Amino acid sequence: MNKATLRAVGYRRVSMREQVDGFSLDAQENNIRQYVESQGWEFVDLYTDAGISAKKDSHRPSLERLIKDAESHRFDVIVVDKVDRFYRHLRGLLGALDQLNNWNIAFVSVQERLDFTTVWGKLTLTVLGTLAEIYIDNLRQETRKGKLQRARDGNWNGNIPYGYCRGLCSACKEPNGEGYCPDFGKPDKSNGKRLVVHPVESLVVRLVYDWYLSNLESDGHIAKRLMGYRLT
Repeated sequence: MNKATLRAVGYRRVSMREQVDGFSLDAQENNIRQYVESQGWEFVDLYTDAGISAKKDSHRPSLERLIKDAESHRFDVIVVDKVDRFYRHLRGLLGALDQLNNWNIAFVSVQERLDFTTVWGKLTLTVLGTLAEIYIDNLRQETRKGKLQRARDGNWNGNIPYGYCRGLCSACKEPNGEGYCPDFGKPDKSNGKRLVVHPVESLVVRLVYDWYLSNLESDGHIAKRLMGYRLT
């Protein structure tokens, strides 16, 4: 990629609080334009998300348009004033940078002096990617350990399994509570941190196991049978 012929675009963003605190859009634009000019690149567009957070899963229309334009190769390099204007969480940042790299779109952060159009910049990107993989692997291991410990302590992981409930009968807000559960409104059976057997749905679970263990019912037959089954 010949740096002298790069088509550059800028991306700037502020939240409402940051605009008040002085991280203005104008200041970001000035820094971006000055950097592009110093490199002898052609400045072709500026993308702006004003009053929008960079938190995970936040909706940023201009960033989404920027990514689409990058895929269409409407420019060669994206320039931001600071990395956190682009993404604040590492996983999202690295995912976006990897995507841009696959499209041969470079990335520059003025304040951090990160220029992925250079050899050293590309090395930095590789190191960041490796660190992210280590972080994600470690997080996955810690999550697995945490779930295993919860199981050892008699707790559950994820959604409450069918046939059980929290046992908070006196103030139950579950859809399988009022008008359905005979224990609704009665004294609590648990503090909410331990699951208890649901008096109605547990019967269904027992029926399913009994039918399955009889060797006379397949999974499909049991499912069809349950659709028309009523507990009396």
